[in-house]
Amino acid sequence: MMDSVKSQLIRIGPYVRVAMGLVFVVAGAAKSWDPVLFYWEAVSYYELLGFAFENWARFAKPTLVLGPIEFSVGVALIVNWRPAITLPSGLGLMLLFVGITGYAWQQEADINCGCFGALVDRTPGEALLEDLVMVGALLLAWKWGTQRSSRGMARWVGLAGILALVLTGARFYPESARVENSDLANGVRLTGVGLTGSDIDLTDGDYLILLFSPKCGHCKKAVPSVNRWADQADLPPVIGLHSFGQDSEALRLFEASMRPRFEIATISNSDWKRLTWRHGFPRMAFVRDGVVQNVWERNEMPTVQQLRQITTASGG
Repeated sequence: MMDSVKSQLIRIGPYVRVAMGLVFVVAGAAKSWDPVLFYWEAVSYYELLGFAFENWARFAKPTLVLGPIEFSVGVALIVNWRPAITLPSGLGLMLLFVGITGYAWQQEADINCGCFGALVDRTPGEALLEDLVMVGALLLAWKWGTQRSSRGMARWVGLAGILALVLTGARFYPESARVENSDLANGVRLTGVGLTGSDIDLTDGDYLILLFSPKCGHCKKAVPSVNRWADQADLPPVIGLHSFGQDSEALRLFEASMRPRFEIATISNSDWKRLTWRHGFPRMAFVRDGVVQNVWERNEMPTVQQLRQITTASGG
């Protein structure tokens, strides 16, 4: 019986190793392709860990190298290069992720896990469960999936890491203004913004989005104007976005007292931070097919006539 189990593990071990390599490659590529999004997700974890806000950027920017590291480890696992090094490295990364996501889950933090960038939106609790499964898979691969180690692959593994690092820099630094002055700016494509409590897809169609807090006095004063916008059949749908839980007392009191006539949805703390950084709220934006067209701050909210003119431009 034990011999049969052992033979089965030996047979599937290499497939598990390759599968975990693909997971690392996809995760690393997603972080490298959209490093700004990963930057804001890293910031949320640094905040959760108690880092002062003036130190967020100092630590979040170096964290961007995690994408290229994951990518190169993934390539090494796939080609079975130096498994005595790459498998412990992969396991170390997974244990780091387990620790961070486990702490976020224990603190009931409403932040994106950040594991796969904009590809998958998952809570820390969901990510923790998946990470534990992948730790088990790496242990299996370490024991049974490295019978034959590849040689002569060092240049390809190194090249993979260098290409991912170059991609991260090329994608991040031209967009560095987005981490200095929020991710809600004209011309920015809103990727990875997951909505809870709504079926709206911000990447498809025209929308007026309102960033607000149920506890914010300025936000409450803006509701009558936003209700008027929502009542206009010729204007895009209005959706209010906040970072409070769907069942929070603050949101319940807000809806009971203000009677908003527009749809409301929850976004993660990571998304809230990157859309309001260095700005007050409420903030409003006109979004067309996921791309921000116009942004208004709380002291310059548009009139219905202005919205009508802007949203009907360019074939809207």
